[in-house]
Amino acid sequence: MKFCFRFTLALVIPLLFFSSISHGANEFTTGRLATEQEIATEKFLSSLETALAKKFFDYRNRPVIRVAVFDFSDGSGNVVKAGKEFADKITRRLYPQKQFEIVSQDKIKRYLNWNGISVMGKLNALGLHRFQRRINTLDPSNGIHALVTGEIQKGVGRSLRLSVSLINFQYNIGAIEIEKNIQDVVPLDFEIPLPTEQALQEANETVTRGEIRSLEEGRLLILANNRGNTLAETEYTKQFTKERPFSWTQVPFVFLLGKEEVTAPDQVKVGLGDLLLSPAGRGNDSQKKLEYSFLHGKCSTNVIYFDEILPAQNYPLIMSFLDLRNNDFYSESVEVQVVAGTTTIVVLSIYVPNEKERIRNKQTPRINTFQLWGKGMEVLPNR
Repeated sequence: MKFCFRFTLALVIPLLFFSSISHGANEFTTGRLATEQEIATEKFLSSLETALAKKFFDYRNRPVIRVAVFDFSDGSGNVVKAGKEFADKITRRLYPQKQFEIVSQDKIKRYLNWNGISVMGKLNALGLHRFQRRINTLDPSNGIHALVTGEIQKGVGRSLRLSVSLINFQYNIGAIEIEKNIQDVVPLDFEIPLPTEQALQEANETVTRGEIRSLEEGRLLILANNRGNTLAETEYTKQFTKERPFSWTQVPFVFLLGKEEVTAPDQVKVGLGDLLLSPAGRGNDSQKKLEYSFLHGKCSTNVIYFDEILPAQNYPLIMSFLDLRNNDFYSESVEVQVVAGTTTIVVLSIYVPNEKERIRNKQTPRINTFQLWGKGMEVLPNR
Protein backbone atom coordinates (compact mmCIF):
# COMPACT_ATOMS: atom_id res chain seq x y z
CA MET A 1 0.00 0.00 0.00
CA LYS A 2 2.83 2.43 0.92
CA PHE A 3 4.65 1.48 -2.26
CA CYS A 4 1.59 2.33 -4.39
CA PHE A 5 1.15 5.69 -2.65
CA ARG A 6 4.82 6.66 -3.17
CA PHE A 7 4.69 5.53 -6.77
CA THR A 8 1.60 7.64 -7.39
CA LEU A 9 3.27 10.73 -5.86
CA ALA A 10 6.35 10.17 -8.00
CA LEU A 11 4.16 10.33 -11.08
CA VAL A 12 1.91 13.23 -9.98
CA ILE A 13 4.56 15.76 -8.78
CA PRO A 14 6.40 16.03 -12.14
CA LEU A 15 3.05 16.32 -13.92
CA LEU A 16 2.00 19.14 -11.59
CA PHE A 17 5.34 20.90 -12.16
CA PHE A 18 5.05 20.83 -15.93
CA SER A 19 1.36 21.71 -15.71
CA SER A 20 2.24 24.89 -13.76
CA ILE A 21 4.88 25.77 -16.34
CA SER A 22 2.34 25.35 -19.13
CA HIS A 23 -0.19 27.49 -17.28
CA GLY A 24 2.35 30.26 -16.48
CA ALA A 25 3.77 30.59 -19.97
CA ASN A 26 0.33 30.34 -21.66
CA GLU A 27 2.09 29.16 -24.81
CA PHE A 28 2.83 25.50 -24.26
CA THR A 29 0.93 22.94 -26.28
CA THR A 30 -1.15 20.61 -24.13
CA GLY A 31 0.09 17.04 -24.03
CA ARG A 32 3.81 17.64 -24.62
CA LEU A 33 6.83 18.35 -22.50
CA ALA A 34 8.14 21.90 -22.37
CA THR A 35 11.20 22.75 -24.42
CA GLU A 36 14.43 23.98 -22.88
CA GLN A 37 13.64 27.50 -24.10
CA GLU A 38 10.14 27.41 -22.59
CA ILE A 39 11.38 26.17 -19.23
CA ALA A 40 14.06 28.89 -19.09
CA THR A 41 11.50 31.52 -20.09
CA GLU A 42 9.11 30.35 -17.38
CA LYS A 43 11.88 30.52 -14.77
CA PHE A 44 12.68 34.04 -15.95
CA LEU A 45 9.05 35.20 -15.71
CA SER A 46 8.56 33.53 -12.34
CA SER A 47 11.74 35.06 -10.91
CA LEU A 48 10.82 38.52 -12.21
CA GLU A 49 7.31 38.27 -10.77
CA THR A 50 8.69 37.15 -7.38
CA ALA A 51 11.29 39.94 -7.34
CA LEU A 52 8.65 42.57 -8.14
CA ALA A 53 6.36 41.33 -5.38
CA LYS A 54 9.19 41.05 -2.85
CA LYS A 55 10.45 44.56 -3.62
CA PHE A 56 7.21 46.51 -3.99
CA PHE A 57 4.26 44.59 -2.48
CA ASP A 58 2.84 45.80 0.83
CA TYR A 59 -0.63 44.51 1.63
CA ARG A 60 -1.40 47.58 3.79
CA ASN A 61 0.11 50.49 1.88
CA ARG A 62 0.55 49.08 -1.60
CA PRO A 63 -1.82 46.16 -2.28
CA VAL A 64 -1.56 46.76 -6.03
CA ILE A 65 1.79 47.32 -7.77
CA ARG A 66 1.59 49.57 -10.82
CA VAL A 67 4.24 48.58 -13.34
CA ALA A 68 5.45 50.20 -16.57
CA VAL A 69 7.07 47.61 -18.86
CA PHE A 70 9.34 48.93 -21.62
CA ASP A 71 10.54 47.01 -24.67
CA PHE A 72 14.03 45.60 -24.10
CA SER A 73 16.86 47.03 -26.15
CA ASP A 74 20.18 45.68 -27.42
CA GLY A 75 23.63 46.98 -26.54
CA SER A 76 23.27 49.77 -29.12
CA GLY A 77 19.99 51.09 -27.70
CA ASN A 78 17.67 49.60 -30.35
CA VAL A 79 14.59 47.47 -29.63
CA VAL A 80 15.10 43.99 -31.06
CA LYS A 81 12.49 41.36 -31.87
CA ALA A 82 13.18 39.30 -28.75
CA GLY A 83 13.16 42.47 -26.63
CA LYS A 84 9.66 43.31 -27.76
CA GLU A 85 8.51 39.72 -27.26
CA PHE A 86 9.89 39.46 -23.72
CA ALA A 87 8.28 42.76 -22.72
CA ASP A 88 5.01 41.40 -24.09
CA LYS A 89 5.42 38.14 -22.17
CA ILE A 90 5.99 40.06 -18.93
CA THR A 91 2.92 42.20 -19.57
CA ARG A 92 0.72 39.18 -20.28
CA ARG A 93 2.11 37.39 -17.25
CA LEU A 94 1.35 40.23 -14.82
CA TYR A 95 -1.84 41.63 -16.37
CA PRO A 96 -4.40 39.04 -15.15
CA GLN A 97 -3.07 39.05 -11.57
CA LYS A 98 -4.87 41.23 -9.05
CA GLN A 99 -1.73 42.42 -7.25
CA PHE A 100 -0.36 43.97 -10.44
CA GLU A 101 -1.59 46.82 -12.65
CA ILE A 102 0.08 47.43 -16.01
CA VAL A 103 0.58 50.85 -17.62
CA SER A 104 -0.93 50.81 -21.13
CA GLN A 105 1.26 50.89 -24.22
CA ASP A 106 -0.37 54.16 -25.29
CA LYS A 107 0.88 55.80 -22.10
CA ILE A 108 4.31 54.20 -22.47
CA LYS A 109 4.66 55.74 -25.94
CA ARG A 110 3.43 59.08 -24.61
CA TYR A 111 5.98 59.01 -21.77
CA LEU A 112 8.80 58.29 -24.22
CA ASN A 113 7.62 61.08 -26.51
CA TRP A 114 7.49 63.56 -23.61
CA ASN A 115 11.15 62.79 -22.96
CA GLY A 116 12.24 63.01 -26.60
CA ILE A 117 13.20 59.34 -26.93
CA SER A 118 11.86 56.39 -28.91
CA VAL A 119 13.38 53.62 -26.76
CA MET A 120 13.98 53.33 -23.02
CA GLY A 121 17.64 52.43 -22.75
CA LYS A 122 19.79 52.28 -19.63
CA LEU A 123 18.86 54.90 -17.04
CA ASN A 124 21.40 56.58 -14.80
CA ALA A 125 20.30 58.63 -11.77
CA LEU A 126 20.12 61.89 -13.75
CA GLY A 127 18.13 60.26 -16.54
CA LEU A 128 15.68 58.73 -14.06
CA HIS A 129 15.32 62.06 -12.26
CA ARG A 130 14.43 63.84 -15.51
CA PHE A 131 12.05 61.06 -16.49
CA GLN A 132 10.34 61.21 -13.07
CA ARG A 133 9.97 64.99 -13.24
CA ARG A 134 8.45 65.02 -16.69
CA ILE A 135 5.99 62.17 -16.04
CA ASN A 136 4.98 63.47 -12.61
CA THR A 137 4.44 66.94 -14.08
CA LEU A 138 2.38 65.96 -17.12
CA ASP A 139 0.68 62.90 -15.57
CA PRO A 140 0.64 63.49 -11.79
CA SER A 141 -1.86 60.68 -11.18
CA ASN A 142 0.34 58.08 -12.94
CA GLY A 143 0.71 56.04 -9.72
CA ILE A 144 3.71 54.12 -11.08
CA HIS A 145 5.71 52.08 -8.59
CA ALA A 146 8.15 50.20 -10.81
CA LEU A 147 9.75 50.49 -14.24
CA VAL A 148 10.79 47.25 -15.94
CA THR A 149 13.58 47.79 -18.46
CA GLY A 150 16.00 45.34 -20.00
CA GLU A 151 18.86 44.74 -22.36
CA ILE A 152 19.31 41.71 -24.61
CA GLN A 153 22.62 40.51 -25.98
CA LYS A 154 24.02 37.30 -27.44
CA GLY A 155 24.89 34.91 -24.64
CA VAL A 156 27.06 31.83 -24.42
CA GLY A 157 26.62 29.54 -27.40
CA ARG A 158 23.14 29.63 -28.90
CA SER A 159 21.46 31.72 -26.19
CA LEU A 160 20.25 35.19 -25.26
CA ARG A 161 21.50 37.01 -22.17
CA LEU A 162 18.83 39.12 -20.46
CA SER A 163 19.86 41.92 -18.11
CA VAL A 164 16.70 43.25 -16.49
CA SER A 165 16.27 46.21 -14.12
CA LEU A 166 13.33 46.65 -11.73
CA ILE A 167 13.55 50.39 -11.02
CA ASN A 168 11.83 52.09 -8.09
CA PHE A 169 10.09 54.95 -9.88
CA GLN A 170 9.15 56.68 -6.62
CA TYR A 171 12.72 56.79 -5.30
CA ASN A 172 13.64 60.34 -4.28
CA ILE A 173 16.67 61.43 -6.30
CA GLY A 174 18.53 64.52 -5.13
CA ALA A 175 21.86 66.17 -5.85
CA ILE A 176 23.89 63.52 -3.97
CA GLU A 177 22.13 60.66 -5.76
CA ILE A 178 22.79 62.31 -9.14
CA GLU A 179 26.44 63.01 -8.30
CA LYS A 180 27.10 59.42 -7.13
CA ASN A 181 24.65 57.83 -9.59
CA ILE A 182 22.56 56.20 -6.87
CA GLN A 183 19.26 54.51 -7.77
CA ASP A 184 16.98 51.96 -6.13
CA VAL A 185 17.20 49.07 -8.62
CA VAL A 186 16.86 45.29 -8.49
CA PRO A 187 19.02 43.71 -11.24
CA LEU A 188 18.15 40.31 -12.72
CA ASP A 189 20.25 38.27 -15.19
CA PHE A 190 19.13 35.25 -17.22
CA GLU A 191 20.24 33.04 -20.09
CA ILE A 192 17.56 31.86 -22.51
CA PRO A 193 18.68 29.04 -24.87
CA LEU A 194 17.31 29.09 -28.42
CA PRO A 195 16.77 26.01 -30.63
CA THR A 196 18.64 27.14 -33.78
CA GLU A 197 21.12 29.71 -35.05
CA GLN A 198 18.36 31.12 -37.25
CA ALA A 199 16.16 31.67 -34.19
CA LEU A 200 19.06 33.48 -32.52
CA GLN A 201 19.58 35.66 -35.58
CA GLU A 202 15.85 36.53 -35.80
CA ALA A 203 15.72 37.32 -32.08
CA ASN A 204 18.35 40.02 -32.55
CA GLU A 205 16.70 41.70 -35.54
CA THR A 206 16.07 45.42 -34.93
CA VAL A 207 12.41 46.40 -34.62
CA THR A 208 12.74 50.03 -33.45
CA ARG A 209 15.89 52.06 -33.76
CA GLY A 210 16.84 54.01 -30.68
CA GLU A 211 16.48 57.72 -31.31
CA ILE A 212 17.07 60.71 -29.09
CA ARG A 213 15.27 63.69 -30.53
CA SER A 214 16.25 67.24 -29.81
CA LEU A 215 13.46 68.02 -27.36
CA GLU A 216 12.61 71.68 -27.69
CA GLU A 217 11.21 73.10 -24.48
CA GLY A 218 9.59 76.27 -23.24
CA ARG A 219 8.32 77.59 -19.94
CA LEU A 220 4.60 77.83 -19.19
CA LEU A 221 3.31 80.07 -16.40
CA ILE A 222 -0.42 80.26 -15.63
CA LEU A 223 -1.64 83.18 -13.50
CA ALA A 224 -5.22 83.96 -12.52
CA ASN A 225 -7.39 86.61 -10.95
CA ASN A 226 -9.94 84.68 -8.88
CA ARG A 227 -11.36 87.66 -6.99
CA GLY A 228 -14.26 88.19 -9.39
CA ASN A 229 -12.94 91.41 -10.95
CA THR A 230 -12.38 91.73 -14.66
CA LEU A 231 -8.89 92.46 -15.98
CA ALA A 232 -8.39 95.14 -18.62
CA GLU A 233 -5.47 95.07 -21.07
CA THR A 234 -3.18 98.07 -21.24
CA GLU A 235 -1.41 99.42 -24.31
CA TYR A 236 1.79 97.72 -23.13
CA THR A 237 0.56 94.21 -23.98
CA LYS A 238 1.54 94.88 -27.59
CA GLN A 239 5.19 95.10 -26.56
CA PHE A 240 5.41 91.38 -25.79
CA THR A 241 6.55 89.14 -28.66
CA LYS A 242 8.10 85.71 -29.04
CA GLU A 243 11.23 87.21 -30.59
CA ARG A 244 12.53 89.27 -27.65
CA PRO A 245 12.70 89.09 -23.83
CA PHE A 246 9.97 90.62 -21.69
CA SER A 247 10.31 94.40 -21.58
CA TRP A 248 9.24 94.62 -17.92
CA THR A 249 11.29 97.74 -17.18
CA GLN A 250 9.26 99.75 -19.71
CA VAL A 251 5.91 98.41 -18.54
CA PRO A 252 4.24 99.85 -15.42
CA PHE A 253 1.20 97.51 -15.67
CA VAL A 254 0.20 94.83 -18.15
CA PHE A 255 -3.38 94.41 -16.91
CA LEU A 256 -5.50 96.67 -14.72
CA LEU A 257 -7.97 95.40 -12.13
CA GLY A 258 -11.56 96.39 -12.86
CA LYS A 259 -13.50 98.52 -10.36
CA GLU A 260 -16.87 96.86 -10.82
CA GLU A 261 -18.79 95.57 -7.83
CA VAL A 262 -18.30 91.82 -7.91
CA THR A 263 -18.66 88.58 -5.99
CA ALA A 264 -16.06 85.84 -5.69
CA PRO A 265 -16.46 82.79 -7.96
CA ASP A 266 -16.87 79.33 -6.48
CA GLN A 267 -15.53 75.89 -7.49
CA VAL A 268 -12.90 77.31 -9.83
CA LYS A 269 -11.29 74.55 -11.91
CA VAL A 270 -8.37 74.83 -14.30
CA GLY A 271 -7.22 71.92 -16.46
CA LEU A 272 -4.21 71.61 -18.73
CA GLY A 273 -4.77 68.67 -21.04
CA ASP A 274 -5.40 65.74 -18.69
CA LEU A 275 -4.07 67.67 -15.68
CA LEU A 276 -6.38 69.19 -13.10
CA LEU A 277 -4.40 72.13 -11.73
CA SER A 278 -4.51 73.44 -8.21
CA PRO A 279 -3.15 76.84 -7.09
CA ALA A 280 0.61 76.39 -6.69
CA GLY A 281 2.47 77.21 -3.50
CA ARG A 282 5.43 79.55 -3.66
CA GLY A 283 7.81 77.19 -1.88
CA ASN A 284 10.98 78.29 -0.09
CA ASP A 285 12.79 79.68 -3.12
CA SER A 286 13.28 83.40 -2.48
CA GLN A 287 13.80 84.04 -6.20
CA LYS A 288 10.48 82.35 -6.97
CA LYS A 289 8.71 84.42 -4.31
CA LEU A 290 10.16 87.58 -5.80
CA GLU A 291 9.30 86.48 -9.30
CA TYR A 292 5.69 85.56 -8.52
CA SER A 293 5.16 88.69 -6.44
CA PHE A 294 6.53 90.78 -9.28
CA LEU A 295 4.27 89.09 -11.83
CA HIS A 296 1.21 89.47 -9.61
CA GLY A 297 1.83 93.18 -9.49
CA LYS A 298 2.37 93.60 -13.21
CA CYS A 299 -0.58 91.41 -14.18
CA SER A 300 -3.00 92.27 -11.33
CA THR A 301 -3.41 88.58 -10.52
CA ASN A 302 -3.50 86.87 -7.16
CA VAL A 303 -2.75 83.19 -7.74
CA ILE A 304 -0.36 80.92 -9.67
CA TYR A 305 -1.72 77.70 -11.12
CA PHE A 306 1.27 76.32 -13.00
CA ASP A 307 4.94 77.00 -13.64
CA GLU A 308 6.96 74.34 -15.42
CA ILE A 309 9.32 73.67 -18.33
CA LEU A 310 7.37 71.67 -20.96
CA PRO A 311 7.90 70.23 -24.45
CA ALA A 312 7.24 73.00 -26.98
CA GLN A 313 3.79 72.24 -28.39
CA ASN A 314 0.14 73.25 -28.06
CA TYR A 315 -1.83 72.34 -24.94
CA PRO A 316 -5.61 72.53 -24.35
CA LEU A 317 -6.48 74.75 -21.38
CA ILE A 318 -9.95 74.39 -19.83
CA MET A 319 -11.37 76.69 -17.14
CA SER A 320 -14.69 76.73 -15.29
CA PHE A 321 -16.35 78.23 -12.22
CA LEU A 322 -19.70 78.25 -10.45
CA ASP A 323 -21.83 81.40 -10.27
CA LEU A 324 -23.47 81.17 -6.83
CA ARG A 325 -26.24 83.58 -7.77
CA ASN A 326 -27.94 81.10 -10.11
CA ASN A 327 -25.83 77.95 -9.64
CA ASP A 328 -24.72 78.02 -13.27
CA PHE A 329 -21.31 76.84 -14.43
CA TYR A 330 -19.32 78.99 -16.82
CA SER A 331 -16.47 77.51 -18.80
CA GLU A 332 -13.98 78.48 -21.46
CA SER A 333 -11.37 76.51 -23.41
CA VAL A 334 -8.39 77.78 -25.38
CA GLU A 335 -5.25 76.35 -26.93
CA VAL A 336 -2.02 77.43 -25.30
CA GLN A 337 1.12 77.56 -27.38
CA VAL A 338 4.42 76.79 -25.63
CA VAL A 339 7.24 78.07 -27.85
CA ALA A 340 10.79 76.67 -27.76
CA GLY A 341 13.18 78.79 -25.72
CA THR A 342 10.36 81.12 -24.72
CA THR A 343 8.24 81.77 -21.65
CA THR A 344 4.49 81.70 -22.22
CA ILE A 345 2.41 83.52 -19.63
CA VAL A 346 -1.31 82.75 -19.59
CA VAL A 347 -3.45 85.13 -17.56
CA LEU A 348 -6.97 84.07 -16.57
CA SER A 349 -9.52 86.72 -15.72
CA ILE A 350 -12.65 85.38 -13.99
CA TYR A 351 -15.36 88.03 -13.85
CA VAL A 352 -18.44 87.58 -11.62
CA PRO A 353 -20.56 90.78 -11.38
CA ASN A 354 -22.74 91.30 -8.33
CA GLU A 355 -26.48 91.91 -8.52
CA LYS A 356 -26.13 95.67 -9.04
CA GLU A 357 -23.78 95.26 -12.00
CA ARG A 358 -26.02 92.65 -13.59
CA ILE A 359 -29.04 94.94 -13.44
CA ARG A 360 -27.42 98.35 -13.99
CA ASN A 361 -24.88 97.51 -16.70
CA LYS A 362 -26.32 94.21 -17.90
CA GLN A 363 -23.06 92.44 -17.12
CA THR A 364 -22.74 88.65 -17.23
CA PRO A 365 -20.14 86.30 -15.74
CA ARG A 366 -17.29 85.30 -18.06
CA ILE A 367 -13.72 84.07 -18.31
CA ASN A 368 -11.20 85.99 -20.38
CA THR A 369 -7.85 84.46 -21.31
CA PHE A 370 -4.74 86.39 -22.32
CA GLN A 371 -1.38 85.09 -23.54
CA LEU A 372 1.99 86.84 -23.36
CA TRP A 373 5.34 85.64 -24.70
CA GLY A 374 8.92 86.59 -23.96
CA LYS A 375 12.17 85.16 -25.30
CA GLY A 376 14.09 83.05 -22.76
CA MET A 377 13.09 81.09 -19.65
CA GLU A 378 13.51 83.93 -17.15
CA VAL A 379 10.81 86.50 -16.50
CA LEU A 380 12.38 88.55 -13.71
CA PRO A 381 13.25 92.10 -14.79
CA ASN A 382 16.90 92.88 -15.43
CA ARG A 383 18.39 94.77 -12.47
